Amino acid sequence: MTCRIESTFIGPSPILALAPMQDVTDLTFWKLISSFGGADVYFTEYFRVHPTSTLDRSILRSITQNPTGRPVIAQMIGNDIPSLVRTARELQNYPIVAVDLNLGCPAPVVYRKCAGGGLLRNPEQVDAILGALREAIRIKFTVKTRIGFDSADVFSELLPIFAKHSLDLLTVHGRTVKEMYRSEVHYDYIARAVAELPCPVLANGNIYSAKKADEVLELTSACGLMIGRGVIRNPWLFHQFRQYSRGEPLFIPRGHDVLAYVRSLYEAVCAPDVR
Repeated sequence: MTCRIESTFIGPSPILALAPMQDVTDLTFWKLISSFGGADVYFTEYFRVHPTSTLDRSILRSITQNPTGRPVIAQMIGNDIPSLVRTARELQNYPIVAVDLNLGCPAPVVYRKCAGGGLLRNPEQVDAILGALREAIRIKFTVKTRIGFDSADVFSELLPIFAKHSLDLLTVHGRTVKEMYRSEVHYDYIARAVAELPCPVLANGNIYSAKKADEVLELTSACGLMIGRGVIRNPWLFHQFRQYSRGEPLFIPRGHDVLAYVRSLYEAVCAPDVR
């Protein structure tokens, strides 16, 4: 697979990104996953943004104490434009390569507040938010989206908006918000974004093996992959895909490797007073 855009601010394609998963992909999880081969770029958990919000200190530590040695993209979620602009400006004072806007979170507690994936119900509001952020962000500006709220029909409206605001990277999860993680992933919509947008596109959704990762890249022609739950199940996935791409034998974990990972994962996610 040859990427239509040869390189980005992150590095040569295919880019491998660890997906932001709230209350999962924190500083300790980043450190753990990086020890198994790790991603090329790490997205923070989302910073909740509203008129009285401040930068979450625990998420900020992932940036200031980044243990991976790889670039970091800070993700925001919210719908109040002045607050998003303020937060984006604050985040640029820290060692990040880009600011990302979450337009894909499918959690009802989020979309019912018209944030995350809930914003996809209102393309005009998305347009206004992206315009304000593009003007405020001096570094790279990226977006993570789904293909619609309850229907992918809106994707035709969203693509010109993404193009209009000169995004530096777009990640597309190939499901609607209402489909959550239940349906098959509509990779054809990711391919459409790749074909129609001038910016690099990452494919996201149901990538669980090196072979599947390669198939998704072939189907979409994306410049890389964002993987979340698949890496929790298999922390060697990024490493295995690189081996697959080079035509090398894949590392196959044995029972003691899996047990060691489970123990390390337990240590990483448990609070000190639990251990």
